[in-house]
Amino acid sequence: MILWIILLVLMALCFLVYPFLVGAGQSVASADEKKTRKNTNIRLFKEQQAQLEQQQTRGEIDSDQYHRLVVDAEELLLANTDLDPIIGSNIAGNGLWLLPVLLIGAFAATWAIYDDIGAAEDENVATLINQIASLDAQTPGILALNQELIQAIEGRVQKRPDNIYYWVILAQAAILDNNVFAANQYFASALEVEPQDSQLLAQYAETLFLVDDGNFTQRVGIAVGKAFAADSNNQTVLGLKGIEAFANKDFQLAVTYWLGAQGQLNPQSTIFLGLQVGIDRAREYLEGDFGAENDGSPLSEVEIALQINLSLDIKVPTRPGQQVFIAAVRESGPPIPLAAKKILASQLPMTVLLTENDAIIPGQDLTTETKIRVVARLSNSGSATPQSGDWETASQSLDLDVHEGEIMLVIDRQRP
Repeated sequence: MILWIILLVLMALCFLVYPFLVGAGQSVASADEKKTRKNTNIRLFKEQQAQLEQQQTRGEIDSDQYHRLVVDAEELLLANTDLDPIIGSNIAGNGLWLLPVLLIGAFAATWAIYDDIGAAEDENVATLINQIASLDAQTPGILALNQELIQAIEGRVQKRPDNIYYWVILAQAAILDNNVFAANQYFASALEVEPQDSQLLAQYAETLFLVDDGNFTQRVGIAVGKAFAADSNNQTVLGLKGIEAFANKDFQLAVTYWLGAQGQLNPQSTIFLGLQVGIDRAREYLEGDFGAENDGSPLSEVEIALQINLSLDIKVPTRPGQQVFIAAVRESGPPIPLAAKKILASQLPMTVLLTENDAIIPGQDLTTETKIRVVARLSNSGSATPQSGDWETASQSLDLDVHEGEIMLVIDRQRP
């Protein structure tokens, strides 16, 4: 790309050089012509003056007429003759000093303009994306490439904040890093560019729901309402509307929304199966299969329980009232907790039990997945969303079909 820029600039510079070279040649020719014309005019003036003197001698004109005619001839000579033809040539010649100034200025201006409005950084981003896409997820060095890509895009959106594609990439990367707060902010930035984009509205509402710890707060309700108004058939929005209806104990409406979401999904997909669990549970409430002691709460029978022995490393500082979040999440896919609890740091060490009753989203719990990880985080801000400076730990991948015994976790790693 740099080579092409240089070639284009050199071609443009040719147009600057050409007038100077042609102008210099024309100036030399013009000087010669002016000199010849001057000599001819002087010769004609002298001939005319001689004729006037002869006429005066013969008495054809008097002295006053003679002087007047000579003055007229002199004025005509001055009008038709460039008294210093060399000056024009010198000026043209001296103008060549502007040429290197123009050449350097043109190159510098071209480079500055391209750096500001050009696509070199975009090409770098595209190259990194293609390079990452061609590699296997387990390829050594792919994490470094992903980090380089994110840093390149973060720098680029400062100059190109209207590029929705970049904001979405940053949001997706933040979701994979379990940083739903950052993802929500990126989706918000994208919505500033396209405030009516239905998919962006849906993704913003979903991440905002997670930022608010899976609660339908007022702002979550507003965000979901806007997304639903933009596209009432959006699968993500229908899922959220179903959760809202379930939380409000409107189980029939929850089933309606979730069935609408299922209609857009592969029946073998994890999300489809999760929605089916929620639908089955809502229908059981509608059919009155739960005793009064449940009062609309999730199933009292526990099928899966994770026993977590959690402690803090001695190097980890704590303060009164500081919270610890424990969650079981999918090994891959959306970072929505399948089960979650929060405790006080002062309670550690302790054994924490996570069951399907600890699900934060109906239809997405420990019964809908087999491969999970357990994560624990000491929050500095009090938010369930990971932040820089938090202390955390995570288990290896666990297969719930075969897992037995305690999960030993020690919070000992600080987020950068």
